[in-house]
Amino acid sequence: MARRERPSYLSSVSYRLFGGKTPCFTAFKRVFLQSGIPMLYESYMAIMFFVSLATFASASVAGALIHYVLFDLTSLQYLIAVLTFSCITTLAVPITFMLYPLYRQSQRRKAIDANLVYTTGYMEVLSAGGISIERIFERVAEVEKHRPIRDLAKRFITNTKMFGSDVASSLTEAALHSPSEAFSKLLNGIINAFRTSGDLRSLLEFETERLLHAKREQLKKTLGTLTVLAEIYISAMVMGPVVFIVMLTILSVMGNVSFGLSPPEQLNLIVFFGLPVISALFIVVLNSVLPEEE
Repeated sequence: MARRERPSYLSSVSYRLFGGKTPCFTAFKRVFLQSGIPMLYESYMAIMFFVSLATFASASVAGALIHYVLFDLTSLQYLIAVLTFSCITTLAVPITFMLYPLYRQSQRRKAIDANLVYTTGYMEVLSAGGISIERIFERVAEVEKHRPIRDLAKRFITNTKMFGSDVASSLTEAALHSPSEAFSKLLNGIINAFRTSGDLRSLLEFETERLLHAKREQLKKTLGTLTVLAEIYISAMVMGPVVFIVMLTILSVMGNVSFGLSPPEQLNLIVFFGLPVISALFIVVLNSVLPEEE
């Protein structure tokens, strides 16, 4: 199993209160396992319930004081206002706890998919020398720079060496914790090769070639997307401001006012607000388009 952090006081108290009462959402538990959070699922859910309860109590007290001091309400209105404020505030806690594993899973999946071809190529080289599957994963855990792949390799090693699991069971458990479908398929392929022919080199050679082909296709698509974004950027950030400046200059001579703003004020709004916002949006888009590999 993967390394887990020592339980904190909060997790200990939460688990004692809610450990045996937390519901098991199958889909969310699978996401949690793939997120790599160094904590038991039951402990994480117990903390969520404990923090939600504490937030509701705190929000109730704060809401009661705020509505009592600032508003003149009847008893019924006062009760409804406090409950509404407390429920809305408390609702943010489980939403945050649910979204965090999804974010972690997405980041780990991107890191694995972007760099899996290099790891598979390295495993192919090692298998060509007749090294066992256990030793291959040991070397991957030692030299791999990307933490998601390294953690999964360490999970396999821990299961085989510390807990005495067989190779197939350890690979299956690692595939269960992999957020990347490509890496899970690779592990399942290794399981089949290990159980049947034992020809690990041919499998890894095929997978490396397939991943290289997929990466080439991905880079072609990324290049096409970047070309379109470059044209949009030139239109929005180069040609657009020039057109607006010329139009506003003409309107300023005519003394026209739009939306209660004079042409100089509109020009300042475009230069000091519009252009930075558009630039920030382009940075976000580029960050989502470009592959996350080192």
